[in-house]
Amino acid sequence: MSNINSTRKSSYSHLSATERGEIAAYLNMGKKPVEIARLLGRHHSTICREIKPGSVDQVKD
Repeated sequence: MSNINSTRKSSYSHLSATERGEIAAYLNMGKKPVEIARLLGRHHSTICREIKPGSVDQVKD
């Protein structure tokens, strides 16, 4: 009998401080979240969640 309700361990990883800095830098360059996601090898929703208001400190000139 096969186990239909088997669970699989998902592997998730938090964004590193370096990745957060790269996101802020790319945003300052005018990159869109989808472009940033492609550059960092992350899903675009991860980037969108990270750049919600108050989650990334952006440097203002």
